[in-house]
Amino acid sequence: MPNMSLDDAMFLLGEGMGKPAHVIALQLFEPPEDADPAYTETLYRELLAHDDVNPVFRKHPRRKVMSPSTLEWVDEGLDLDYHVRRAALPQPARIRELLEAVSLQHGVMLDRHRPLWEFHLYEGLADGRFATTFKTHHALADGMSLARYTLEGMSPSPESRECTPPWVNRPGYDGAPGTARPGWAPRPLESLKLAVSAVRTLREMAADSSAHVPYEAPRSIFNTRITGARRFAGNKWPLARLKAVASAAQCSTNDVVLAMCGAALRDYLLDVEQLPDRSLIAMVPISLRRPGTDLEGSVGGNAFGSILCDLRTDDVDAATRLESIARTVRVAKERMTSLTPQQALAVSRLIMGGSAVSALTGITATPRQPFNLVISNVPATPAPLYLNGAELTDIYPISMISEGQAINITVTPYAQHITFGIVGDRRAVPHLQRLLTHLENALEALEKAFA
Repeated sequence: MPNMSLDDAMFLLGEGMGKPAHVIALQLFEPPEDADPAYTETLYRELLAHDDVNPVFRKHPRRKVMSPSTLEWVDEGLDLDYHVRRAALPQPARIRELLEAVSLQHGVMLDRHRPLWEFHLYEGLADGRFATTFKTHHALADGMSLARYTLEGMSPSPESRECTPPWVNRPGYDGAPGTARPGWAPRPLESLKLAVSAVRTLREMAADSSAHVPYEAPRSIFNTRITGARRFAGNKWPLARLKAVASAAQCSTNDVVLAMCGAALRDYLLDVEQLPDRSLIAMVPISLRRPGTDLEGSVGGNAFGSILCDLRTDDVDAATRLESIARTVRVAKERMTSLTPQQALAVSRLIMGGSAVSALTGITATPRQPFNLVISNVPATPAPLYLNGAELTDIYPISMISEGQAINITVTPYAQHITFGIVGDRRAVPHLQRLLTHLENALEALEKAFA
């Protein structure tokens, strides 16, 4: 089989005990009104009956015999009963107990001798709902791919009973296990040209006062060694509130998200008396799956670029923070979209390089950091979805953390709400749930500033 791409392999090479490299999509469902007591058991058996598995979810990594330093994907079959599981939550089975269960699940590595995914069906929530988690290794899928896998088998109709689970093989899949994405395996001369172009772009960024390059970020409590213990916190806000601020400030909803995160992180770090003098810098992934490119319809593997955003945690004013973030992100995206996808990927590799070095070597105690944390936006759909009659009420994105990156914030707009999912190392980021209160305070401050 062909070698694994560098972008996918990095998530495996940087993984180890205490630092798993997977992501989780947590979804909550309201059973249909006519559901009988055995509804979730029936649903579990219906989902398990879908044994035509997408090749992405049949493969696992292996080192090549002739080249032990190189990874490849292999398909040696799978045991679906192992990957698809049921679990009952402990009483009183509140959302708190669900999030604790998922936090524990997030800290456990996937078995590399099997395909790198698990699907859990959680029953017994006190409010009558049930939940599912789809846990996949980041080497298999980035956030956009994971969202597509988890959502495309659902239906906008509550009457549909033909829904399918995320692992099902569907028409339009873009390749067999190990198949290289077209146009993304440049020859040596092309690789050299890409490297030169990437370095030139970083030099231009360094000369631009509105741009940021790696290692401008201050050291913070988030940039430390991590353990296997995780804590997850999540909440949702009406999307209309963020859109109203964005309209008044003439910026994007994602700019408002970043401003909320900047203010919340500032207040959190003040709480624990650890606010750096210099502002935190976030790495913000952007999708490279552009119309008219080789990646337009791609769903497997990783295809994201990286931009750096100053979160203005050194500024107390909500309005100036949002205006600065909107300007920074606009310039960064314009620069990134002016490049070809291959050039954008090369630049992103240089931006991510420092974080990759920390992940591979464990070296985190440097005066400056490549960036302080990752903040992602993974959109879902504006219309409600149903799984065999059960309404999808909430989506909580739970991304990965890595050595030197002890916290991650990912948001998902779905239906009329936007959900924030925050995952952190249990030791490095104490009282993680306080960030939810600070996010609400941040949004209120923005609403007041742009009323």
